[in-house]
Amino acid sequence: MRNPLWRLKTLPWVTLLQNALLTVLLATLLDIALLGILMIFANPGAANIGLSIPGGIFGVNLLLLMIAGGVGALAVTLMERIFPNVILDAATLWALVGCLGIVLFLKTLTPIPIILVGFSRLQFIGMIFGLFAQGRHYWRR
Repeated sequence: MRNPLWRLKTLPWVTLLQNALLTVLLATLLDIALLGILMIFANPGAANIGLSIPGGIFGVNLLLLMIAGGVGALAVTLMERIFPNVILDAATLWALVGCLGIVLFLKTLTPIPIILVGFSRLQFIGMIFGLFAQGRHYWRR
């Protein structure tokens, strides 16, 4: 009888976690740089990002969804460029989703400011969408 958990044991977990850490680090650095630019060029009363986006709460949600999709796409791109020895397929992409989720959750426990890159249900869905949109030729094999 075949062991159904065999595939989980053979996934490159250490490499996937390294990629997730690098992805979240780059996204966080961009997030902090964006906050610095907002603080420099915006007037002090409009520093709240929700007030400066057209469309109100719908615009903010759409922006968060798109940025989370960018984080997912960045994860696949970094996986292709930095870790080319890892064979990407549907199982590896799902494992990468889990690793990104764990790293983003751990990021919320740190005192690093969360402006656009965080861990919420909407951002998790956007991350999955971006990851599988960027890696569509891997999961269709």
